Amino acid sequence: MCLPSSRFVYHMGTIVRGECGEVTHYIDDQARKGRIVILPGSIIAPLQFAEILHRYELGLGESECILHADERDLTICTDDKAARAAALSYLGNDRVVGSLRLVRECVCAGITTSHQAYVGYESMRAKGAFLPDMDASYFDC
Repeated sequence: MCLPSSRFVYHMGTIVRGECGEVTHYIDDQARKGRIVILPGSIIAPLQFAEILHRYELGLGESECILHADERDLTICTDDKAARAAALSYLGNDRVVGSLRLVRECVCAGITTSHQAYVGYESMRAKGAFLPDMDASYFDC
C-alpha cells in the first residue's frame, strides 16, 4: 500500500474492506489518516450490482470494485484473473492494473526501493502468487 507521498489516492469499498480479515484494523487506521478512502456501499444501485455480479460471475468485492470504478472514474488494481478480465471488458484497458504496477509506482514515489520491491515480488511468487517472470529492472524508475 502506498502512502500519501504517492501520486495516487486509494479507494476501497465496504465489501472489499470486509473481506480483508486480519488487516482490517490496518485499513481502518490508514483511512483515519486519510490514506485510504472507504467508499460507502449504499451508493451502488442494487440492480446494477446484481447485473455485474451475474454477468461476469464474480464475487461481491470484485463486482463492487467495478461499479465504484465506473461511477467515480477510478482505476482498479487486481491480480484476480476473472476480475481483471471483467474490469477490462467493462472499463477498458487504461483503467485496470495489477499489483506489480502498484509496487512499481511505490518505488517511483520514493516509498520503497527497487531492490525492496523485487524482494517483495520474489516473496509473493514463493508464496504461490501467479505473477509473471520479471527482471529486477522492472522496478527501476
